[in-house]
Amino acid sequence: MCSKLTVTQIVKSLKLYTPVDVFEEPVPISYIRKIEQKLKERESTDNSLLMDLKYSYSVTFPFNASSIALETIKVPQQLNIAKLVVRC
Repeated sequence: MCSKLTVTQIVKSLKLYTPVDVFEEPVPISYIRKIEQKLKERESTDNSLLMDLKYSYSVTFPFNASSIALETIKVPQQLNIAKLVVRC
């Protein structure tokens, strides 16, 4: 489903796959080798990754000021944070 992955990336993903279920087996090495051979037969010269690394993606995190003053917050004793100091 992802045509831009290289043979190395696919093989590494198969080797690193960890089964979640006890009844599921890891990917056999023989299967990985067969996949590797098939992929090398169809490998194109385009070795680009999925994302353009030269482009900078800007991220903006909104700031929502709280109406609660830090001095008014009471820390419960159950948290065992006796060393907590509020500095203003």
